[in-house]
Amino acid sequence: MIEVVDFIIVTGIVLIVMAIISLIRIRPVSLPRYILLVIWFILLDIFVFFYAALNELMGLAYLTNFVQDGVRFLIPPLVYLYLKSIFSRNRTLTAKDLAHFIPYLVYLIVYIIPASLDLDLSYLRDIEHHLELALEKDIYGIIYFVLSLRYFYQMKSAIKKVYSTLSEKDFMWIEKFIYCFLVVLVIDFVLTISELTLNYRATWDSYVIIVALVFAIAYLSFFGPTQSKILLPDFLIQDPPSSADKKDTSLLSKAEREEIRYAYFSLMEQDKIYLRPDISLAHLATSLNIPERKVSAFFKEELQSNFFDAINSLRVAEAKRRLNSDAVKTQNIAGIGLSSGFNSKSSFYRVFKKHTGMTPLNYLKQR
Repeated sequence: MIEVVDFIIVTGIVLIVMAIISLIRIRPVSLPRYILLVIWFILLDIFVFFYAALNELMGLAYLTNFVQDGVRFLIPPLVYLYLKSIFSRNRTLTAKDLAHFIPYLVYLIVYIIPASLDLDLSYLRDIEHHLELALEKDIYGIIYFVLSLRYFYQMKSAIKKVYSTLSEKDFMWIEKFIYCFLVVLVIDFVLTISELTLNYRATWDSYVIIVALVFAIAYLSFFGPTQSKILLPDFLIQDPPSSADKKDTSLLSKAEREEIRYAYFSLMEQDKIYLRPDISLAHLATSLNIPERKVSAFFKEELQSNFFDAINSLRVAEAKRRLNSDAVKTQNIAGIGLSSGFNSKSSFYRVFKKHTGMTPLNYLKQR
């Protein structure tokens, strides 16, 4: 059994090292990449600690324990800051960001260091017999991951209204990344609750978590941390509108709405800029020579839609026109989607089915 666990831990170490190497090769350098590297190095520390403990390498276990013991105070805040670094224009961490690590520093100074030095402090004995400490650390981490998911879905929704080319795959890895860590932490939480409820103490539960982590890391490695557009540092996104902006943009006059409507549909009919896969709300506002805030309000108030859906509806209409024409003789369905402004076959199929209730292939068959 020990050999199996040892093999699983070594597998985890290899997977983490491979992930670290792939991240180091990413260019250009960015804050999200740095934070992700720190997360993977912390994971590497965890696996090295358990490998050392299993093989009685006490010196190595002693050194790696300073991070491993407080990992639930480190990785959850790092994941949250990783998200913030992706969805904001900040290139460095602020003092407010660093404040997320205060609980770990307190735990390091008050417990980890004194316990590692075998200091005879009465409160250490109380903590060591206080199993609920593990439970509290799990709850702390779970709360952070839930907040991260909430922030992620808020930003995902806001960004898709501004950038027309984003598809689900651009958010896939990040979503899976958060959920994988959350599931592992929930497993640890359930095991801790079980120990408290059934009144037993076990050492094997830590290795169950390690096995779960290996599966999570293997799963994430399969999808790859470099697949998504939003990990690129030059991918600039718009900040979600503030409450003040929402109040202002709801006050478009009738004349302004008519002006924007005429300019918008004239531009779409004559220039067909929706055929550009990289078109954004900012690009459209510049082309119309109208403030971006007013263009956003026009979509919401006049079209009862958003930029993302409005542009894609025009692309779907263009694709339907081409599917009904002789273009199908020279282009396959994917090619028609790309020439209609979609940036990938998957996004074309997804959006087309959302707007028409059928896939492009079924539409072609029924024409």
